[in-house]
Amino acid sequence: MASVDPYSAYGLRKYLRLILPRIIRRGLQAAIDRMQEATFQVHELPPRTLRLSISPAWFDFKKAGRDQMEFFTELAGLRPSDRFLDIACGVGRLAIPLSRFLNHQGSYEGFDINPSSIMFCSNNIAKKYKNFNFTLARIQTTFSDIGSITADKYTFPYADSSFDFVYAGSIFTHLLPGGARNYLNETARVLRPDGRSVATWLVYDENAASMIPGAADNIAKHWPHHRGGYRIKNAQDPEESVIYELSSVRSFYSDAGLTIVEPFRIDASYSPARIPAKRQLGMHLYYVLSIIAVRR
Repeated sequence: MASVDPYSAYGLRKYLRLILPRIIRRGLQAAIDRMQEATFQVHELPPRTLRLSISPAWFDFKKAGRDQMEFFTELAGLRPSDRFLDIACGVGRLAIPLSRFLNHQGSYEGFDINPSSIMFCSNNIAKKYKNFNFTLARIQTTFSDIGSITADKYTFPYADSSFDFVYAGSIFTHLLPGGARNYLNETARVLRPDGRSVATWLVYDENAASMIPGAADNIAKHWPHHRGGYRIKNAQDPEESVIYELSSVRSFYSDAGLTIVEPFRIDASYSPARIPAKRQLGMHLYYVLSIIAVRR
């Protein structure tokens, strides 16, 4: 089964791209975006172009956010009074259901590198919920050029021990080792003692793969470039997709002072259950795991 870019257009949209001139497509999409933003308080669905900045179109925005919050409460002890940090918060997929869960004692902070997403969340969520705040992170990545600081040097803009709960959804899947180590160190710094973190990772185990016929070949098909302890999908754009060997992930957490709560879990948002009908688009989701950890 060939590897396919999960962000590429398919089905009806693929053929519309071939038929309609670009200027007409852009005009139609801009009109739809304006309508969706105007009615956001009713249907709680951000404009499609903003949703596409964080996940493929075939992801169910509302269900993914709901399922992720249920994962937090069921397995990671999220409470309505918790101070919550959302790393790479996107356009509010998690902030929206949390706005109905966190009480007046709780609070939400989110940061992201996408200016349009932060502006939308500030104008449509933070204005309604005063204990919610969104911050633009000026970080230099292959997805953003608004800053000069790279992920391995970035300091989260919050004081030590500020949060009870830190979530990083599908961000370590785009961080190289220096950035991954730094983000875990920063997570530990801003967590209070006994605070919890949940993070999404792409994970493989070389020893296990060697025992399963074809397993190593499947991993190499999705992430063909081996870099020692991790693999990448695209040598020209290393941050496009990064999968880590299991021992590397455990070492990162140990060095950051975060205790992993076993076992690793299937991720609630990025999971095989969300693979679309065109299966090739989502086969990489079989390698996504969610790690719960505690700062001791």
